[in-house]
Amino acid sequence: MKRFEDPNGLIFTATNAESASGFAELTSAYMGFQRNTGKLLGALRDADPDMPMALCAQGSFAKLMGSSNHSARAVTLSDALQTRLSSLNATDRERQHAAALSAWTKGDMNRATDIWEAILLDHPQDGLALRLAHFTHFYSGDGRRIRDSLARTLPRWSEDHPDYGFLLGMYAFGLEESGEYEEAEKYGRRAVDMNPADAWSVHSVAHVLEMTGRHADGIAWVAGLEDDWSTVNNFRYHLHWHRSLYHLERGEFDVVLDLYDRQIVSDITSDFYLDICNASSLLWRLEMFGVDVGDRWRALADVARTHIDDADLIFVSLHYLMALVSAGDAEAADEMIENIRKWSTLGDTQAVICANVGVALAEGLRAARSGDFATAASKIGAVRYQMDAIGGSAAQRDVFHMILLDATAASQNALQARALFRERLGYKVHSSWTWHGYSNALATLGDDNGAETARDRAAALQIH
Repeated sequence: MKRFEDPNGLIFTATNAESASGFAELTSAYMGFQRNTGKLLGALRDADPDMPMALCAQGSFAKLMGSSNHSARAVTLSDALQTRLSSLNATDRERQHAAALSAWTKGDMNRATDIWEAILLDHPQDGLALRLAHFTHFYSGDGRRIRDSLARTLPRWSEDHPDYGFLLGMYAFGLEESGEYEEAEKYGRRAVDMNPADAWSVHSVAHVLEMTGRHADGIAWVAGLEDDWSTVNNFRYHLHWHRSLYHLERGEFDVVLDLYDRQIVSDITSDFYLDICNASSLLWRLEMFGVDVGDRWRALADVARTHIDDADLIFVSLHYLMALVSAGDAEAADEMIENIRKWSTLGDTQAVICANVGVALAEGLRAARSGDFATAASKIGAVRYQMDAIGGSAAQRDVFHMILLDATAASQNALQARALFRERLGYKVHSSWTWHGYSNALATLGDDNGAETARDRAAALQIH
């Protein structure tokens, strides 16, 4: 095999120059959530089966699926790559990528992320390393590292680069997750101006609008760009999920249920973990708003039963567990919780998070659904300040905070409920659900005037 340079100045070990340029095309497609990403990778592997970076990409994409069956495939690919490296004239960068994949398949996500960040110091135009680090920082719930990763790299890219807008949107997301909403919105809108089909950048601004309580603006933003972002892969359903959150706070429950049925679960059998995360968290939210969701949990539980033994991302496993406990499948739920307990003893990156946070959340979810609200509040409350570690965004993790408040109120601990709802109003002042919960807590404690004022605030925020 020989070495060839791609349009970004990166050197690839391959059989021909077309493979190097093909990998650049693959990276751009991956960064844009394009539906043809898998086909591009398949074509590259068919044309150049021993290309080290093609093997790295295939293994990494398998790991990104967040389930045990795909992770097993990633292990096989990583092992094959390690065997072939000794006979290939691989570059140092390619060997670093292989080492990162190997660490990731062994459960050391922190080591993998550190390697990708090290690659970026010498090769800032390595879009695959940048995007993989972006997502593993995300899986760790570390907004500042998401932000800082892009702050280091963005100035080393030309604004004329066709993928530059993707970086702006990634930086916007890191800024948003760090609480820097004004800057985040600026970078995100600039990215979307450059490429309205950049779903991640549309999503970054959607997060800002959610966190700042601008629900009408959020609906207009997401819906207004739908013709563009709806061309991407299943990530498009996550944008429908964001739109649903705005409608939910406005009391437009029929709209939320329609979006759920027509969009959010329309491809649930494809077994992409984000679809289940979207669906489970939205159904639980709807029920906390007092909405009857019918038998919608059943389809989610059918998918969740195939992931009881997963040990990849605790954030994802908790959403599968939501479906099991909500559908009333106590046996499967107990089995999954026992698996999470065993997982917590393994010592890898996600296992440590399971031990510190995941087990308590899992037990809290089960207790909440079984009507043991005091236990649920105790379990979740004990880890609420460590919850970022499970990964996902602040908006996604918010459902666990809502469940804590809901369980606290249901346990008849009015003093604690009043404190938690009042605390939440400090950062969710535009939340009708929070004002309603606060009103109920005040009424329970005999503060009728305060309860009425809070109830009026809740009503003012809802359309219906």
